[in-house]
Amino acid sequence: MKARGAWTLAGALLLLPAGAPAQSEPAKGTVEQELQAYAQNFLPFDPDSRVTAEKAPQVLPGFQGYKLNRKGRYEKLNVADRIVFVSLDRRWFFAGDSVASTAPKPVRSAADLDWVEDRYQKAFARPVKAILQPERDAAGLKGVALQVNTGYMPVRLPGYVSPDGRAFLQGVLWDFTQDPRAERRKRIDLSANRASGPADAKVTVVEYADMECGYCKMRGLQLDKLLEANAGVVAVRRHYKFFPLWLGHVWAMKAASAGDCLFQFAGQALFPFKAGVYARQETMTVAGIDEIALQSAEAAGVRQADFLSCYLRDESFARIRKDVEEGYRLGVIATPTYFVDGIEVAWLEDKVMEDFLRTLFPKIKTINYAR
Repeated sequence: MKARGAWTLAGALLLLPAGAPAQSEPAKGTVEQELQAYAQNFLPFDPDSRVTAEKAPQVLPGFQGYKLNRKGRYEKLNVADRIVFVSLDRRWFFAGDSVASTAPKPVRSAADLDWVEDRYQKAFARPVKAILQPERDAAGLKGVALQVNTGYMPVRLPGYVSPDGRAFLQGVLWDFTQDPRAERRKRIDLSANRASGPADAKVTVVEYADMECGYCKMRGLQLDKLLEANAGVVAVRRHYKFFPLWLGHVWAMKAASAGDCLFQFAGQALFPFKAGVYARQETMTVAGIDEIALQSAEAAGVRQADFLSCYLRDESFARIRKDVEEGYRLGVIATPTYFVDGIEVAWLEDKVMEDFLRTLFPKIKTINYAR
């Protein structure tokens, strides 16, 4: 959840305390081979990439750690010694953060998660409440949601805790027996249809972005340019998801609410509003969002009273929260993040998106990305 350098979720990978009980595991080499194949589809797209996996010393209750490495065409997309976990029954995959308790105690109620709350309250400098979610229990772990007060609305970050209270896992579990691209498609809800492009396009691009994020502006405009240059060649339906970076960005949440309300009353008016915000991004202020929001509503024929009945109201924040929490369940940690038919495209190099779309549309034209 960073604007390519702004911030990340708190939590560093820690070894469990010495003396953790030994656990049986499958024959050496088998899991590594499965993990290499799985990671090819789980990691962001990189042409000509090669993934290797090897067992690591890190363990979590019921999970063994593995070290992933990948080299491909683009240096910025290489992966070096990333620690991920596979459950001992090879049913689950975990690639989030984990922390160990210094004074573990059995988890019988949310009151036993005070140490988790304390850690994340210090990290976010925001009130945090840990909530047990039994319906999400999996892999011998208890489902947890960390409810963070952003100042505008509460958001819930997914996590798990071991029943003995020794470890907390911040992130989501993935089904290691399934294709992660298909699992992502199931986790993405497109029913809001906040989208542009042909409704019958066979390719779906989903963009999680923040209007205060300079990198979102740059890549968003480049995607506009790429699609315009290839009109008639590339046919995609491009869905926009609100992912305001509430920690550090002062007007991103207001911009998201304004965009949401414009969409509710005037559909496609969202997109010229976003373009207008991007045009003024470097000088935008908190008050400036109010001004451009009201101007955009008027231009779209939305009565001011109707717009204000939505803007910064609970119903609008609920829709934004849905997008944000969906992003968390997909492992989104930075903006912009793109998923194309369930494949993550981390646009860290100019040609990455073009390279990917060329795998679907071989006749795509190369464009000049000079800024």
